[in-house]
Amino acid sequence: MCSLEKRIRDIIHFYVRENYNHYLTVNQITSINDEDIPRVIDALYGEKKEHIQVFVKASLKTMLKDDVPDEYIVTNLLTEVFRDDALCKNRITLEIKLHQSKLKNGKVHYSEVL
Repeated sequence: MCSLEKRIRDIIHFYVRENYNHYLTVNQITSINDEDIPRVIDALYGEKKEHIQVFVKASLKTMLKDDVPDEYIVTNLLTEVFRDDALCKNRITLEIKLHQSKLKNGKVHYSEVL
């Protein structure tokens, strides 16, 4: 089961990264101002929360083909992941800040991010 959890985590990271890049492209910016990140995440998280779950399930079917676990197992794992919206948004905020710090400075300056 640990392998399934890791795959789900990797798919979610991919999804967030692609949506982040799409947001930058659409808005013709190179990064999101730190003070705007929570507002952007609030807006996008509400729109994308249901879609990401559909995306994860479809991605697992594509990746695992005949070895896809039962629907209820995946649904239960996703329910657990998305149980706390505030925690999810906080994690995304932190990941974006870390990513942008790395792009800006060549490495992560945790004191600036945290």
